[in-house]
Amino acid sequence: MSEDIIVKPGEAKALRLPKGTVLGIRDLEGHQSCEILAFVADDLSEYLDCSVTMEIIGRLFPTEKSKFYSNRYEPLLTLVEDTVGSHDLLQPATSADSRRLFLGEDGSRKGTREWSIAALTHLGLKPPHIPRPAHLFRSTVVDDEGNFAMMETPSKPGHGVVLSVERPIILVVAVSDDEISPITGCNPTPIRLEITGAV
Repeated sequence: MSEDIIVKPGEAKALRLPKGTVLGIRDLEGHQSCEILAFVADDLSEYLDCSVTMEIIGRLFPTEKSKFYSNRYEPLLTLVEDTVGSHDLLQPATSADSRRLFLGEDGSRKGTREWSIAALTHLGLKPPHIPRPAHLFRSTVVDDEGNFAMMETPSKPGHGVVLSVERPIILVVAVSDDEISPITGCNPTPIRLEITGAV
């Protein structure tokens, strides 16, 4: 079975993915990042943990063949193919609060955190904790003194990643709608999910 899903800027989709599912995540038009969350399907208190992932892979940023690990040190996803080569495990989700602080908005406009929670709620799920997401295609540069800067997302049209699902999970994919940020190239565009395998 296979399925393609488009996630538009300003949206999040939550999916139930069995073990063995192969998931492609593709930037259709270029310069667009997305955020992912993952929870173990039968125990939402176990989730993709960016800090644990960095500890195990020994890198700030995952590369092809890296695994994404849970807060219980178990692999949830494997990055089996990568035509972008730039991802971020350091940054939090965007939110109404962060948009107010960094963009000067009034707090009424939501961010990826709120959209992800709404997508989980749509499936009737309420995890006890919403963790920091992994940012696919996003470029964060860290200098020798520990300063960092978010750069323009380097993905090109049609480029993306392929992930292998190692355990049954709930996966959430959220796409930023920020028109003035380098993470969208100041032009928010959709992300395509290509689901094949054990669905």
